[in-house]
Amino acid sequence: MEDLKLLLQSPRQDAVLVHVEGRYVVAGSAELGADSLRGAVPVVTRADVLDRAGESPVTDRALAEIAAMLASAVDNRGG
Repeated sequence: MEDLKLLLQSPRQDAVLVHVEGRYVVAGSAELGADSLRGAVPVVTRADVLDRAGESPVTDRALAEIAAMLASAVDNRGG
C-alpha cells in the first residue's frame, strides 16, 4: 500500500509502478527503458489507481484493496 501512496504522490502525470528484481519502483514512462529498470514489469499506472479507487481523495481502504489485487496479480505472474 505504501508503494501505491508513493505512486499517487509522484509529481509525474505518467507515473507507473513497476516490479523489478523483487521490489516496486515508481518511474515515469520515459524511464522504463533505462538500464536500471531493465526487466521491469509494469504493474499499474497512477491514472489506473485513481480510476480503480473511484473516489477522491483516495482512502486507505481503497488503496489496501487495490494493493491486494495487484499483489495477487504479480504473484500469479511469478513476480
